[in-house]
Amino acid sequence: MNPGERAAVVVIGAGPAGVGVAVGLARRGVGRVVVAERRQSVGGVPALYRKESGDVPTFLLWTRGRVLFGEQLAERLAGKLPAAGVEVWLESQVIEIFPREKRISLVSPMRGKLDLLAEAVVLASGARERTPAERAYITGSRPGRVLFTKNLLELAAKSTLPSAESPVILGSDLIAYALSAKLKAAAAAEAAIVDRSRGPQCSLPARIYFRRWAKPSYYHAHEVRVAGRRSVSAIGLPDGRQLRCDRLLISGELTPSSELALMAGLRVELRSRRPVVNSSYQLSEPGWFAAGNILGGNHGAEWCYRNGLRVAACVARYLRSVRAAR
Repeated sequence: MNPGERAAVVVIGAGPAGVGVAVGLARRGVGRVVVAERRQSVGGVPALYRKESGDVPTFLLWTRGRVLFGEQLAERLAGKLPAAGVEVWLESQVIEIFPREKRISLVSPMRGKLDLLAEAVVLASGARERTPAERAYITGSRPGRVLFTKNLLELAAKSTLPSAESPVILGSDLIAYALSAKLKAAAAAEAAIVDRSRGPQCSLPARIYFRRWAKPSYYHAHEVRVAGRRSVSAIGLPDGRQLRCDRLLISGELTPSSELALMAGLRVELRSRRPVVNSSYQLSEPGWFAAGNILGGNHGAEWCYRNGLRVAACVARYLRSVRAAR
């Protein structure tokens, strides 16, 4: 095993929030900042939204009044790190955490197994979509042709996105409406969107924007039943209606990726899965912080980046107080 290394701050996750934290800390000259990312590239979820001719840009830079493809946004984020002097360790998976020591163990193809000690650690691991079991209102069989957002984006990136004559999307937030637009741009039929809420959770301005590509119908249903043997064939609604379906997309309903916080024994609200933080974004163990969508909610990339900058200011204050007390 490689010997341990030391850093001023370790940031776990290189999505928009993680980049914001790292850049904010580097600008403040706190010392060595290392970003550990399990994927092969910087950018988090936005990096999965590739730029394709005729496709739909879905990421709003509201401070600049521009809409970008996720891949373009990820490239902008990645470009900020070398300029700030931040070290980025890609393909680095955290396997163990020692909260009081502020020590993490990780493995990577380049470094093998390595211990990394820091004065502070920031969890910026984002959020994931809830599984059908976690959503509870999805019943019935479990046939094929049921995809999550990430599955669909991976197929699109490989140019193997299958056509769909009657797609149904479960969920009605921004992600769901972005998916409906992407499907229509890929020559699929108009999607039906089904959710438990009385009306779409996606904001009206966003729905108006996506109407340039798609005009999905909306169905309110407190429970849905999936039908089909080998592949999904229909979605049953509580009133007895059956929506024909040859491709089911389970979208949105994000839950914080707080597994690392739980691993470390840090306080987590078990129902919401949000790490417990104070007004300075500090977790239950001194020197541990959280940033971005791990805090809960379904925030856009620019919000996460700017939240990362705010968290960086809190981390820098913590480091100043700790160093002054030595």
